[in-house]
Order: sequence, then structure tokens, then C-alpha cells
Amino acid sequence: MSLIPFSPPRIDDEIINEVVAALKSGWITTGPRTKQFEKDLSVYNGNPNTLCLNSATAGLEIMLRWFGVKEGDEVILPAYTYSATANVVMHCGATPVLVDVNSDDFNINSAAVEKAITARTKVIMPVDFGGLPCDYTALMALVNKPAVKSHFKASTKEQEQLGRIMILSDAAHSLGAYYKGRHTGVCADVSVFSFHAVKNLTTAEGGAIALHLPAPFDNEEVYKYLCILTLHGQNKDALAKMQKGNWKYDILEAGFKCNMTDLMAAIGLVELKGTITIP
Repeated sequence: MSLIPFSPPRIDDEIINEVVAALKSGWITTGPRTKQFEKDLSVYNGNPNTLCLNSATAGLEIMLRWFGVKEGDEVILPAYTYSATANVVMHCGATPVLVDVNSDDFNINSAAVEKAITARTKVIMPVDFGGLPCDYTALMALVNKPAVKSHFKASTKEQEQLGRIMILSDAAHSLGAYYKGRHTGVCADVSVFSFHAVKNLTTAEGGAIALHLPAPFDNEEVYKYLCILTLHGQNKDALAKMQKGNWKYDILEAGFKCNMTDLMAAIGLVELKGTITIP
């Protein structure tokens, strides 16, 4: 009996050569390849800005913290998912509220979500299970219902700006998937992809936050802030500090450390190559 390998990663000469080129370039942490990968992903998905990180898990937690999710808050997610979806909620001190999934696609059930919403609900985190997109039309319609919005209690400026429950998609499985003619990176307020070794596009480990926040948010400004937040609150990364006369930097807050490296991005650039056209 022959064995079929489970989701083997692509490791061919093109991948190997690009990683070697990254090693020889002198940039092995966040650098030009990571920034290019972010731009390419935004072109591919059609969302304004993308931030690459060391995991999708980090991306989900960062976005919960950016939105101000804390102790006493609730985040609704499907009962059928990986532990990371609930773990990040608990790391923020909030309560994961598990609801049932559909019997046909195993994605979150919109009717069950509506029943679970309370005045403490800050985020709904659907999961594109197996890469099959959720019913984002129903979810977005739900959070925009006047009755649902009237119960939303904002406690941060970001929550006040959105004025409703945020849809944060755990799109770990669904890079490349389409929902009603659009890639999954533009179906929710924010979508988070995984590039773990078993995913359809891998960077060995890694993930990306696809920003698609509505007005009055400036996605570019949110991206810039997240770059600081995910690098120890440091206002310049290694690439910026290497510019002539630009060595000085400040720590603006107690941030996190979850940036993507150029070695990881080198793999992703090759995997994505040929799928998109860069102007």
C-alpha cells in the first residue's frame, strides 16, 4: 500500500535559491522581502494593507488587543475549530463563546451567532473551515442590524469608530478562496491567514493580517501602528534604521515581538509568484 503524504510543503530549487539569496543579501530578519510579500498579498487579495507576522495566532491576538478586547468582554466563535481561535481570546482575558456550526460546511451558524450576542460581545470570529468561506453576507448584515448595534457598548476609540461588533475572520485555511467573486481577504473587517507548514501557501511558519476596515478608519495608519505594536513598540524596524542618519529610534509602548523574517518571506514570495500581476 502506497502512502499519500499529508500536505507536503513545496521545497524545490526555486524556493531554495530564493532562501539562499535572502541569506546572502544580509537581510535575515524583517526586510525588503517581507515588505514586498505584504504588498503582493494586498494586490492578490484586494485589501488596502497587509501585515506579515510569525503566525496567524499572533495576528488574531494582536487584532483583539488593538480593538481593546479585555476581561469582561465576549468573543463569539465556532465550537468546531482549532484551539488557537479560543486561546487568543483567553490570552486577552475575555470569554470565548462557542456556538454551533452548520451541518453541511462546518462553518459558524449565523442564527446561533445572533442568539449568542450580548451587550458584552465585542467580536465575532468566524473560521473558514477547510478553506471554505463562511456566510459573510449574513454575518455583516447581522452586526449592522440596528437592534444589534444599539446593544454594542464601545469602551475604546477603535470600538467607537467602528460602532458595532467587529468581524475578525480566522481565515487560516482560506488564502486563495473566493466568496461571491472576491478573495477572502476582503470579506470581513479583518482577515488573518496562516502560512504554517501544512497550509496551501507556506512560509514554514508565519501569518498575515489583511486589513479591510471601513471608513472612517485609515487602513494605512492602522498598518503603521501595528508595525510598531508587533515589534516591541519600536517606531523603526531594522530596515528603517539602516537608512543613512536614521539609526535613532524610540520605544512608544510595551509592544509584542511577532514580526516575520525575510527568510520566511522568501518562501512566500516564490509560492505567490505567478498568481498575481504586480503593476
